[in-house]
Amino acid sequence: MKFVRMNTSMPTLRRFVCAGFALAIVLAETAPAFAGRQVHGGDVAKILNGRQFAIECVDGTVGRGQVNHAGVATVAYRRPSAPKGPDEHDNAVVRVKGVEICLAWRQFGGGGGGCYPVSEEGHGRFRLSTGPLWCDISPK
Repeated sequence: MKFVRMNTSMPTLRRFVCAGFALAIVLAETAPAFAGRQVHGGDVAKILNGRQFAIECVDGTVGRGQVNHAGVATVAYRRPSAPKGPDEHDNAVVRVKGVEICLAWRQFGGGGGGCYPVSEEGHGRFRLSTGPLWCDISPK
């Protein structure tokens, strides 16, 4: 019969757990101060104007787009359930309403129009959201 001495492995486990907690606290304290910070829709529209961007949505939709100097957003995207083949495309006029960006899509996001509050989730990453649904846009 073989006996395992628990007290020899406990200090190692205890150190590991303590180090994990310490790391979690440090990461929480050093997280970017702007993550989730609401920003003005007009400021984000200015950043996007004339630039390309990447898009990633909560439902797994990914793509790329561009806002031209006339304020029209054009996107090419792929839904997670889409079969292999060409990307889908859509466009919408970008309007600003306070802290929101308003878009009227024909197909993207199920089509239709809406105004979405904008938050800065990280350096150069903005989230347009409504309830639990969101898409992150990252200018290039």
